[in-house]
Amino acid sequence: MSRFSCCAFVVLMLAGVPLAAAHPQPQQPPQAGAPTDDMSPMQVHQLFDAMLVMQAQDALALSEPQYAQFVSRLRTLQDARRRNQQDRVRMIAELQRLTNPRNPKPADESDITRRLSALQELESRQAADLRRAYNGIDEVLSPLQRARFRVLEEQIERRKLELVGRARQNNQRPPNNQRPPVRRPPGR
Repeated sequence: MSRFSCCAFVVLMLAGVPLAAAHPQPQQPPQAGAPTDDMSPMQVHQLFDAMLVMQAQDALALSEPQYAQFVSRLRTLQDARRRNQQDRVRMIAELQRLTNPRNPKPADESDITRRLSALQELESRQAADLRRAYNGIDEVLSPLQRARFRVLEEQIERRKLELVGRARQNNQRPPNNQRPPVRRPPGR
C-alpha cells in the first residue's frame, strides 16, 4: 500500500468519518487549526489523533516499513489512552456520587475505601498499559525519532486542548449564536 493510501486510510479510520456521510466541502475551507462551530470535543480528539499520524510521518522521517509499524502501534497507544481515561472518569464520577454532601444517605466508608483501592489499581494498570504502548512505539523508532515523537506529541496535545476548549464553548452557545433573552425584573 502506498504511503498516501495508508495515510488516507488512517485519517478516515481515526476521524471516524464514513464516506457516505461526508459533507460537501464549503467554498472557503476553515482556517488551519480552527474548528468548525459544529465539532464536538470527541471529533476534535479524533482529528488530532489523525493529525499526529500525518505529522509524525514528516517530523520523524519514517521509512515505509517503520511507518506501517508506527501507525499500528500509535493506534494501540491512542486506544489505551482513551479507554483508560473513560474508565477513570467513570470511577471518579462514582466517587463523586458517593461522597456528595447532598446525598440523603451517607456513604459507607468501607464502600469508599473499596472504590479508592479499585481506582489505585486502575491507575497502576493504566501506567503499565501506557508504558507497554510506548515501548512498542520505541521499538520501531531510533532514539532521535523517539525524542522528536515525544516533542510532536506534546505540541499536538497543547493544540488539541485549546481546540477542545473552543469546541465545548461552541457547543454551549445557543443555536445561531443568539443570546438568550435577558430577564429583567418587572417594572423595568
